Amino acid sequence: MLTRIRPVRRFFRFITVLAAVMLIVLWGKPGLLDRSSTSGPAEVNINSGLSFVVETDSGLSTRLVGPTIREEPLMRQSSYQYTVFNRSQEIGRVTLTCQDLLNGDVLFFIESKGITTLSHSCQGLLTLSGPHPDNGRALVYPEGNVVLGRSSWQLINSKQLKTELPSGIVFLDGEEKSLVLGPVDQLQDLGHGVLREMKTSRVSVQRNQGESEFRFPLSSTQGGIIRLWGVISHEKLVNWGNETDVSSIRVADLNRARKFWLDGTYDMVPFSYVPTDPRGFWRCPAQHVGRSFLSKESRFTYAIGISSMYSSINSQNSAGYWPTRPRSNWLFEDYGFGHDFYDTRFNTDAAQYLLEAFQTYGEDNALARAHQYARFLCSFAREKAYRSKNGGYLVPDYQDSSGKHQTHTSLNHLLAEMNFLYEMFLTTGVTEYKETADRMLMAIQDTRDEWIKENGELWYARLPNGDYGFEDYPTLTLNDLRQSQQILLRITGHRDPNLDRLIISKETYNRKNGIPLR
Repeated sequence: MLTRIRPVRRFFRFITVLAAVMLIVLWGKPGLLDRSSTSGPAEVNINSGLSFVVETDSGLSTRLVGPTIREEPLMRQSSYQYTVFNRSQEIGRVTLTCQDLLNGDVLFFIESKGITTLSHSCQGLLTLSGPHPDNGRALVYPEGNVVLGRSSWQLINSKQLKTELPSGIVFLDGEEKSLVLGPVDQLQDLGHGVLREMKTSRVSVQRNQGESEFRFPLSSTQGGIIRLWGVISHEKLVNWGNETDVSSIRVADLNRARKFWLDGTYDMVPFSYVPTDPRGFWRCPAQHVGRSFLSKESRFTYAIGISSMYSSINSQNSAGYWPTRPRSNWLFEDYGFGHDFYDTRFNTDAAQYLLEAFQTYGEDNALARAHQYARFLCSFAREKAYRSKNGGYLVPDYQDSSGKHQTHTSLNHLLAEMNFLYEMFLTTGVTEYKETADRMLMAIQDTRDEWIKENGELWYARLPNGDYGFEDYPTLTLNDLRQSQQILLRITGHRDPNLDRLIISKETYNRKNGIPLR
């Protein structure tokens, strides 16, 4: 792979680069560059048509170190770090991380931390060589109301392509390259994995002969974190004629209703979590966007899917699960839970994503991590499940690191766990997975009629004292039941009549009350 760092186009910088290379050879560290700020800013090639540099005014300077390389079977990750100085005092850092995919496309992530400036400026510059982008699209919200699923596509006019892009995620297409720029977010770390969006800035555009320059702030009077991510390709990142892909990208909304980063997708944090904020975001272990993109065909969805897969692979803890870092007030008040607890549904969805990612991309590490979680889930079920009359497993929905709590068992969690273990058995042939799933199915069979209310609706959960309570989701549990029947058909050749009884009751209730069936 070609070295990313290149000199800014002046002769004396070429001399500096040559000196740095000589030092590298002498030191025997071919992957490390440490450039003195006195030589001017160092430029990094993101790909053959896009470069990045940190720009500062005369009062500040930068030093670049990198790259640090991490090799994965389906991508190569390179990280570079700019240290920003005011005279000789360090005032913050900027990190550029590039993820090179096998198809030649590159994701890039730019983050500044702690650069608080009052009298000086620090900004990022992305330079796109070749023909200028000639059309673009942005996601916008009705009357500025940021609500998930309410965004719509808006064409970017010719003036904006030459001066300033709309706020938020933009998709730019040109004769030779396709570029996606995510929102420029200024964030505050609230702790426990929750980030608060303070401000979203615009990207300015300047067109020169043979290149387009995109500038965005890396410093502010409040300091904190500033992030921008993007994707660059020499092919169209999105086929705008493919309505399925276009719609899925809009619904995913990696804009202002969700955030995307190196460690995956961030969802709006629920008000029942601590910390929380109306513009707060947390990294949900399930990574629903990455999973939804597995079946899509665009280069953009492929890039997000690959990156999200590796974020899930690399964030699983040694025990085999993905903790929910914020505290749930509900679980705290009812069961005494603190931060960093185990949510069986989010975790099972995460492991199902990795299983499907293995089936889609052939990444063995994804299957290995799904195995690790499946073993953890089987152990958790054996140790913590309530037993039904015939020895079935009613697995509690939650647990924390103390392992001492007894929580409720919701039907949708139990079905998702069962379905995942059956899918793992079908993929790997590990009998422990099927045996544990069979015990979960037995528990549902033993308690079938207890789940059904007098009006035909299903209860949400079996409580620790054996009673049933809480309101069920409109369609989530119903879809889980349907998926269970499909899996059992593959394994046994027939449907389970007890699950059919629950499906029919739920469908009848939904029809009577005007609730969708899907």
